[in-house]
Amino acid sequence: MRTLLVGVLGIAVVIARPAAQAPTTPAAPASATPAIVEQAGRYVDAYIEAFSAVVSEEKQTQTLIRPDGRVKKVREITADFLLVKTQGTWPEAFRDVIEVDGKPVRNREDRLRKLFLDNPKTASGLAAAIAEESGRYNLGFRRRGNSPLLPIIFLTPRIAEGVRFDGTPAALTFQEVRTPSVLKRRGGSGDHNMPAHGAFEIEPGTGRVLAAEFTADNPDSKVSATFKARYAIDPKLEISVPIEASERYWQPAKPNEDVLEVRATYSSFRKFQVTTGEAIKK
Repeated sequence: MRTLLVGVLGIAVVIARPAAQAPTTPAAPASATPAIVEQAGRYVDAYIEAFSAVVSEEKQTQTLIRPDGRVKKVREITADFLLVKTQGTWPEAFRDVIEVDGKPVRNREDRLRKLFLDNPKTASGLAAAIAEESGRYNLGFRRRGNSPLLPIIFLTPRIAEGVRFDGTPAALTFQEVRTPSVLKRRGGSGDHNMPAHGAFEIEPGTGRVLAAEFTADNPDSKVSATFKARYAIDPKLEISVPIEASERYWQPAKPNEDVLEVRATYSSFRKFQVTTGEAIKK
């Protein structure tokens, strides 16, 4: 997707004095950024459809860090990770947790049955239930939707309309300028905007996202977050997949509070299907 900048050369001719010719003056080059964003947006829309039929193994390490830099607590989580379409245009991230700190999770099949089969829910109810189940074993900050695909949401055409982009495919920067923002913090007085800014690395000619990162915060935010992810082609499925991601959460106004760092890797990608009977097949 690295589109070359194309300049338009303007030539002015002084017709009052045929013997003299005005020097050529290059016009300002047209920015290639809109074309880069448009191509990446088409790629992301198609990619989300393709990846919503894939499940992978996610290994997460969550670390709570004290203000003095000492580690307070570490949690290791192994889960099957997939996207589930529930409402709107962006799928919900679902983690079927298999092990926590090396110990198998009990009653896993029963919880999956209750979540997807036994109690029919509205789209919003299912999304909330998925988020609750996926975050059951998280340390520290309460969070929802943390997915290695989250950073690329800012390239989708619907979201990109409220984002200012600049740069080249190798370093395409962005700043969210429209409110309400994509990411919000929910508090007692309602939702609080957390406008994001960050960067992408895009493959020239295809729009494929190779890497993405963002920071979401504002001066009044109680919680700020950063997120980074890298993607590569899986040789078996022949599609791009997330291979690693990292997250960081902190409270800007409370430097003496703990910081949460999360690192995740992804492997064992395979297609999956959900049946309407008594089992969920992968």
